[in-house]
Amino acid sequence: YTLSILVKILGHARRLPQAFEVVESLSSQNGFRPNVQVYTCLVQACLHNRRLDKALSLHDTMVADAGCAMDEKFYAVLARGCLQMRQPLKALKVVRVAYQLPGHGKAASARRDGGIVGVEAKALEEIAAKLQAGGREEQEAWAKLSGELEKSCGVRGSSGYSHGASRDAWCRRLVVGGRGRGSH
Repeated sequence: YTLSILVKILGHARRLPQAFEVVESLSSQNGFRPNVQVYTCLVQACLHNRRLDKALSLHDTMVADAGCAMDEKFYAVLARGCLQMRQPLKALKVVRVAYQLPGHGKAASARRDGGIVGVEAKALEEIAAKLQAGGREEQEAWAKLSGELEKSCGVRGSSGYSHGASRDAWCRRLVVGGRGRGSH
């Protein structure tokens, strides 16, 4: 956790290159790989420094590092960062990657147990709200994604919420109801 704290401090101090240098030097000098918490802190540091491109590229770095498995928090941070940078369609691509749906253009990721990682329910709710409140392109993109999530993850309801269920309940079903997932 010390390395994660260092990354956070450097990110908030607008010293992003130094944050990456610290992770690289400490991990190579001490023979360990950064874990998902360190990568999540690096993503947050990138976003704090308005470097969405660098944050998105960290995903592929993590996939290449066979010892590091993404989690729902990582994808939530990355997707929220896309929303904060006013890139809602990129947030949608992050969700596609997290649920292993086609059309994202990123390296595929999975949990160590082979299941789908997914996105934290609250973050997914925020993405849905932002896209549904957006323009026609965003609304259509969300409608398509929600249909794919329904088909792939067993979520019922064609345009997002099923049979009068609340948005929060719908998102909880997405996170828990993904194929190949256990409860946690």
